[in-house]
Amino acid sequence: MTMNVRLMLKSSTAIVVSLCMAAFPSSAETLSEVIAYAYDNNPGLQAQRAAVRAADESYVQARAGYGLNISAQAGETSYEIRRDGAKADAITNSMSVTAVQPLYTGGRVRARVSEAEAQILAGREQLRRYEMDVMVRVVAAYAGVRRDEQLLKIAQETVAVLQRGLEDTQAKYDVRTVTLTDLAQSRARLSQARTQLFNAQEQLAATRSQFLAVVGQNPGQLEPLPPLEQLPASLDTAFDTAESHNPQLLGAQFNEQASRARIARAKANGMPTVTARAEMQRSPYLPYQGDLYDDSRSASVVFSQPIFSAGQIRSAIRQSVEENNRDRLSVEEVRLQLVSNVAQAWEHMASLRQQLQTLQEEVKSNELAFLGVRAEERYALRSNIEILNAQAELNAAQQNLARAQTAEYVSRVQLLALTGTLTPQVLSDQVETYDPKRNFKRVKYRGVTPLDVPVIILDAVGSLPTAKPRPASRLESRPQGAEAQPTPAPPKPMTSVLDIIKKDPGATSLPPTQ
Repeated sequence: MTMNVRLMLKSSTAIVVSLCMAAFPSSAETLSEVIAYAYDNNPGLQAQRAAVRAADESYVQARAGYGLNISAQAGETSYEIRRDGAKADAITNSMSVTAVQPLYTGGRVRARVSEAEAQILAGREQLRRYEMDVMVRVVAAYAGVRRDEQLLKIAQETVAVLQRGLEDTQAKYDVRTVTLTDLAQSRARLSQARTQLFNAQEQLAATRSQFLAVVGQNPGQLEPLPPLEQLPASLDTAFDTAESHNPQLLGAQFNEQASRARIARAKANGMPTVTARAEMQRSPYLPYQGDLYDDSRSASVVFSQPIFSAGQIRSAIRQSVEENNRDRLSVEEVRLQLVSNVAQAWEHMASLRQQLQTLQEEVKSNELAFLGVRAEERYALRSNIEILNAQAELNAAQQNLARAQTAEYVSRVQLLALTGTLTPQVLSDQVETYDPKRNFKRVKYRGVTPLDVPVIILDAVGSLPTAKPRPASRLESRPQGAEAQPTPAPPKPMTSVLDIIKKDPGATSLPPTQ
């Protein structure tokens, strides 16, 4: 039986060795480097940037309504007439050039430009929100890999200790100093530990795949998490910061601004327009004399005023007003949900920090208890099952501490994301920040001519003003939260159970974990 147990341990150890060799290449990676790599290469983030650049073109297209439009047309016509057996053929050419310059649009173009600007700003906030989401996922994956590597190490050490414990119990049973029950308990705990080892291997593999999905490369040897101090000093500060910086809330406000511009555009459809038009045309004088042409030139100023539209204009105004009501209420809904999310994130972080203190005390106490039970067992003051239980309690406390340390660090990043202050520079000094304004400045004035300037001024003077935003309701009171807890010190390496046993003067030597 002992030989079978040893063979099973060697098999599981070989699996662990192969996994660790794949998990820990020679190169070390910091969180700063991983954030910088994901920021530059994450495909979802690249797609969001492309969407913002596409939205920039909507401004150019809207502003083009102020500009001069020139079009040319040319044609060739072939004639063939048969009469009384006679046939006549002719080919004639014609061409024309037309120029149209809006002089006054009643505010239509101005409203479209305002709408495009608001939509672009909303798109930038959506990009910022996606950037924060990527950074939160990167931190969670990075911290998760380190956590699961630590849990795997704990599982390896547990198997090694229980394996040696089973051998000692087997030797005692052979001389009948313990019972068959003691031997069965040791075997059961070793099998349980081996199952937990396999689960730890599976969890680490899953976490590594999540790291690959969000970062774009497999994790190397990950360095400890860096300090992260840029947190709000109080819950009220977190609320204030979130209401002025959260990208989801700002995006909703810009969407409401765009729908207000659509109200102005709908109203402008009932306003007059003035357009200047010039045309030059050459056409044949007679179909069968292609060398004779008529040249004509014309210039006109056209005034147009809608008088009756069968209710279409009024309906469009009512529709746009209700759409703005929807967007305005959506802003308030987002604000309420944001307040709730910030409060929950704050409480979660405070709770985790309190748990860290108690878990650290629990681990220290379990270390002492484990050593004490082992020593007392040699004097027949404790039984075999009490040693097994003490080790299980120590392992559980170490695992809970590792999970809580990871969760607390990730909760800081999540709180920064909710308050809208999570920027790449907070986590990495190696990031070259993508500036969406750069592309907008590059394309903003493409196609502009000097004729646009007086039209823009005239359209602004004579158009209907855009409605001012109606004030959104504010919460009369905010949720009360826990007092700010001090930032935990960077976690120290957890004491190995093998190192704990070495402190026991009566302990026999243990085989090193592989």
